[in-house]
Amino acid sequence: MAQGNTERVLVARTHRGERAVRATVPVLDVAGHPLARLPVCPPLLIAQTLAAQRASAPLPRRDRADLLAAAARIFLADSVGGFADYRDDVSAVSGHSRETADALCRAVAEVAATATERAYAARPVAAVESWRDAGHVAETGVWSRRGETLGAIVSGNSPTVHTAWLQALALGYRVAVRPSQGEPFTADRLVRALHEAGFRNTDVSFLPTDHAGADEIVTRADRALVYGGVAVSRKYGANPRVKVGGPGRSKTLVSLAPGQDRGPAVAAVADAVAAQSGTACVNTSAVLVDGDHRGFATELAAVLRTPRHRRSGPRVSQAAATALIGHLTARASDIEPLVPIEELAAPGHDGAVTLTPAVFVLDRLDTETLGSELPFPCVWVAPWRRGDGVAPLRDSLVVNAITSDETILDDLLEESSIANVHWNAPTTHSGTRMPHDGYVGEFLMTSKGFAANR
Repeated sequence: MAQGNTERVLVARTHRGERAVRATVPVLDVAGHPLARLPVCPPLLIAQTLAAQRASAPLPRRDRADLLAAAARIFLADSVGGFADYRDDVSAVSGHSRETADALCRAVAEVAATATERAYAARPVAAVESWRDAGHVAETGVWSRRGETLGAIVSGNSPTVHTAWLQALALGYRVAVRPSQGEPFTADRLVRALHEAGFRNTDVSFLPTDHAGADEIVTRADRALVYGGVAVSRKYGANPRVKVGGPGRSKTLVSLAPGQDRGPAVAAVADAVAAQSGTACVNTSAVLVDGDHRGFATELAAVLRTPRHRRSGPRVSQAAATALIGHLTARASDIEPLVPIEELAAPGHDGAVTLTPAVFVLDRLDTETLGSELPFPCVWVAPWRRGDGVAPLRDSLVVNAITSDETILDDLLEESSIANVHWNAPTTHSGTRMPHDGYVGEFLMTSKGFAANR
């Protein structure tokens, strides 16, 4: 990690290759120390790059798959800069521990290697990729791109946020990546690895920029993936060309049989709360318990205060910790904390603060509170009865049902506002062929009818 090196400047990678940009902004670690400088690409450069990307033809599918696999290997190697240095940079700016950052950074390579499989998992079984694949069939569907260019406005909470745009690259889109100004290192390393593997400058570009530049990318691209909070969802949610990765509000429903030991359920929920520093959209942020919810919450708080989990939260600046704790204190003014709020911020030796897990217990269902999520391990535990149904679980990215009652699964799967349903599998679980918020291919591709009279 090159801490304190203010002369290190990341470079934009446009349709013409590396490009120096006069305007830059600092990239700071969580304690406020400068690590590097990031260019701010102007709208004109963005427009030129996307125009060139649209004018270029995609590489053949087999080449794209081979190059993605090669890029995954290069990403882990030192030919595009030392992997350990990269991991330490990610840890320094994101607040993830070095161990968590290492696991997440290595997961990026797996995401790149499997991008083609992930992307084509969305193809309808009756559709073919090209009319030439139809053989002697008189009529079929042809899976086709909805556009040629994709803009990816990515966040910096986890390196694996790059999963979706890598799938777009696998499908033949030419991609313009605007990295997070907080954590640009993963996008930079990925694009360099992709170029070294053999993707062209017009296949994928690295365009750091400000909010105006991000809007330019969204405007110029045929399709866009945008990540952010409620404000981003409101800004782009009605635009059919934009897929918004917004708040997760992932929840766990616990409905055990009478007399069943709840210890394994408590341990599983604790892991789902604390994984990935508690900053991911799939972290459990609310638990609804059928039965003794207060007892469950008490045991959960005890597990999350053990050494294994206590330091699982992210490191943030003192100012960020003060703001978050202040917001939480106001938000939970009438809710019982099972971990004293004043003990949540643990100062470190480098001037940063580790946010430790918070557990609150409610004695009634409050959907507004249960929909609250903060960027560290914070969980709300509330009572639930079978008669409450799925209403308190609506608008969730993931709901994990820890239960043997299969009718609960039916109800959850029939609720359209719940994106993913897990059965005794943590909300943080994922798989190569599983959708995240729907398959990305559903947004990027469409099926066209094709008929031939040979």
